[in-house]
Amino acid sequence: MNNNIVTQQTHINKDLVAKFRLLIKGYLLDDLTALFIVQFTESNVNLLMSDELLMCFIHARKYDVNRAMKLLNNYLRMTKNYPQLFTDMRLARVKNVLDMGILVSSPHREQNGSRLLILNLRKWDLQSCNLEEIMVAVVFCFQRMVSEIETQSSGIVAIIDLARQFTPPLIKRISDIVQNVFPIRLKGIHVLHEPRIIKILVSMFWPFLSNKIRNRLFFHGDCYTTLHQHIDPAYLPSNYKGYLKTIDTMHFSDVFSEENYSKIFSCFD
Repeated sequence: MNNNIVTQQTHINKDLVAKFRLLIKGYLLDDLTALFIVQFTESNVNLLMSDELLMCFIHARKYDVNRAMKLLNNYLRMTKNYPQLFTDMRLARVKNVLDMGILVSSPHREQNGSRLLILNLRKWDLQSCNLEEIMVAVVFCFQRMVSEIETQSSGIVAIIDLARQFTPPLIKRISDIVQNVFPIRLKGIHVLHEPRIIKILVSMFWPFLSNKIRNRLFFHGDCYTTLHQHIDPAYLPSNYKGYLKTIDTMHFSDVFSEENYSKIFSCFD
């Protein structure tokens, strides 16, 4: 398979989806849960959420529909409490961040088949966008990437290049979204060029991270050798001593065009 082409194949497990829809209906009968789902009702929820979207949550929890239901419930709760982060995911909202090159995707999957998302904070102009705008762009990119069937199974590897930026809250918020809310398999978070004090600050929220995230969060500083132990340099830009072109030549829209986006999350807009 050509790694440069967004996968358009779909595979729907009808039995699992049907079981999932029964769980959703049962949860909607719970008044406490229903409080968080203002835009969904028992009569229309199965129409609004496509089979493709439900399979996304099922994949994220390795075909355990009960765990997938918990994840979906968390996602719906977040769309209610933080609509600015999880709804109205139009390109126009994040174009500024993407044009600045803050978020890019490698044109190739890494050696294990995972998509590679790079958060390049060297490009962050504090006068042009704030942290919340970057978080909106992160969710935007996650939605596009996880819409690929192959990525639902193979997951995503993230590189956060702090470039001396003092942003431990960003790491915490991304970790929170990944471990509790978003239907995504994050195979690794690799932090580069972090100031020493960041490890001290990260230790403050370390107890609140799941064991899975703890085991997949790595701090490399300025050492690309340790990064290469996890990601083959054949799939990295030359900025990180990789064999690809510079990160400035990479653009998220070159890999994930809006024309090919299946819009499986549009029911939340």
